[in-house]
Amino acid sequence: MTNLLGLLAGFAVIIGGALSDGDPLSSLMSLTAVIIVLGGTFAALMTQFGVGPIIASVKAFAWLVKAPKTDLNVFIEQVAEWSALARSQGTLALEPAVQDVADPFLRQGLQMIVDNTPPEDLPAVLHILSENTGRAQHIPASVWEAAGGYTPTIGVMGAVLGLIHVMMRLNHPEELGAGIATAFVATIYGVGAANLIFLPLGTRFKHLAEEMERERNVVIQGFILLAAGKPGLIIRQNLQSFLDAKGKPKPEPVADDEPAGAAQVA
Repeated sequence: MTNLLGLLAGFAVIIGGALSDGDPLSSLMSLTAVIIVLGGTFAALMTQFGVGPIIASVKAFAWLVKAPKTDLNVFIEQVAEWSALARSQGTLALEPAVQDVADPFLRQGLQMIVDNTPPEDLPAVLHILSENTGRAQHIPASVWEAAGGYTPTIGVMGAVLGLIHVMMRLNHPEELGAGIATAFVATIYGVGAANLIFLPLGTRFKHLAEEMERERNVVIQGFILLAAGKPGLIIRQNLQSFLDAKGKPKPEPVADDEPAGAAQVA
């Protein structure tokens, strides 16, 4: 939610600064500038990414309200419960639980346990699935960062087009001031959209994607331990070592096939 407040604050600062100088709010309004800057940026993004990634990037706005994160403390308890059930009744007893898992990555991992995927093959497959998920989650960051690179230049292009229009009406000197001011509105839109919206969004989405990637690394360790038949107590101890005091994954969790400390406590 603070992310949305930051976006609104950026708009408020620009509008408030203009009004503080006594300029009318209409001086910042130009439909032509909007069409040139936003339309040109959209066209550039279409050329670079295509429709699908752009739609995914717009949908990612929901992450600013609630990011699709994994509650690792809850996951650790789930894995411990799954371990107790699998050790007592076999991995097939976990099949009903697969349908109750909402997260696609968790569901795939648990299904692999139910299917008795060999423990030596499980890490490689899970890491591939994680990389595929990560690439999809990094798309919004790439799109918005690219938009932040295009909009300032397109804004300057809009200003030049506006100046060309003004120069063609030099026989009306009383219109020059207003015409030049309107021309530079496109520059404001381009630079403002890039630095107040697109680039911050790109950085934020990149940060969220990296956080979710670290969470998946912890999840992978949990499934490796589950496939190895480790008891719940050992699973809790190993997975908790990947978390900080706030229950979040540490910056660089171990992503090896064998979780840290597993050999000593097994």
